Amino acid sequence: MKVLMPLKFHHKLSVRAFVSTLSILLMISAGFAVEQSILHTQDLVVVYDAGLEPTGRQAAEEYPAIKQELETLFQWSLDLRPTLVLLKDNKRFRNLAGDNLVVAYALPNKNVVVIDHSKMNTSPFMLRNTFKHELCHLLLHHYIRDDNLPRWLDEGICQWASDGFADIIMDTKRNLLPTAILSDTYFDLEKLQHQFPQDKNSLMLAYQQSKSVVEYLSSKYGSQGILDFLKLLQQGYDLESAFELRFAMPIDEFQYQWRGHLKKNINWFTYVSIHLYEILFVLAALLTILGFVRKMVRRRAYSAQEDEEDAG
Repeated sequence: MKVLMPLKFHHKLSVRAFVSTLSILLMISAGFAVEQSILHTQDLVVVYDAGLEPTGRQAAEEYPAIKQELETLFQWSLDLRPTLVLLKDNKRFRNLAGDNLVVAYALPNKNVVVIDHSKMNTSPFMLRNTFKHELCHLLLHHYIRDDNLPRWLDEGICQWASDGFADIIMDTKRNLLPTAILSDTYFDLEKLQHQFPQDKNSLMLAYQQSKSVVEYLSSKYGSQGILDFLKLLQQGYDLESAFELRFAMPIDEFQYQWRGHLKKNINWFTYVSIHLYEILFVLAALLTILGFVRKMVRRRAYSAQEDEEDAG
C-alpha cells in the first residue's frame, strides 16, 4: 500500500485523525496490493485508488453543496468530518461489502462511506446521488440511536432525501411492489426492522417498499411531519411512541392505510403493463413451441400419407 498526499488538498491532521485514516487504509487494503492516495479538505477526507484522482477531487468539490442540501432538508448540522473511500476494483469492494448487489455502503460508527467506482458510470449523477445517500445514513445515525432507527426507515428516508436513489444495484424496469401488494406478499415493516433479506428480488422489494412507505408518509404529513418524527426519535422516544405521538396512530394502522392507498391505485392492467416484457417473452416462447408442434404433426401426417401410398 502506497499513500500519496496531494498538497493542494492537504491540511494538517491531528494525531487522532491520522490514526483513524491509517486504520481505514489498512482495512480497505487488507489482502490487496493497491496504491492509494488521500485528499484532505477542511470538511472531508477522500481515499481513492490509483487512477481515481479526478473523481476524488470532484467528490471533494461537490461535498459542501451536498452537505448544505442535507442540512437544509433535515435542519441538522452535519458536524462531522467523514471519510469517502473510492475503490476501483469491484472484487475488492465486494470482499469488503460482503454483498454482490450493493454499489456503496456507510459505516456510521466510523463516519466512513465506501463506493464502488466501477458502478458509477451508469448515469451522470450516479456518484453524487450515491454519495448523498450514504451521507444521509451518517447524518441519521449521528443524531438517532441505532435501536431507534429501524432499517426500513433508515433506507426509506435516505432514498427520499437522495432523489429516490438506493445503495443497491436497482433494475429500474422491475417494480416488484405492485405485484407484492396485489398478491399480499409485501413485507410487514416489523420484519424489516433490523435487516433486509439477502436474495436479490426480496432485497429489491425491501428497498422499494421502504421508499414507498416514506413517500406516502411525506404525502400525508409533508416534510415537516417527517422531520418532527425524526426529532422525536432523536430525543429518545422509541419508534412506536414517536409514531403515535406525531401521527396519532400506531404503525400497524398506518401500514394498513399505505397498503390500501397503493392497492386502490394498482389494478391488473397496471400489473400487465409492468410485466409486459415478461408476458411477451412467454407468449413468444409459447408460439414457438406451438409452431414446432404443428410442424411435427404435419411431418408425421405427411410421412403417414407416404406410407399409405407406398402400401397401395
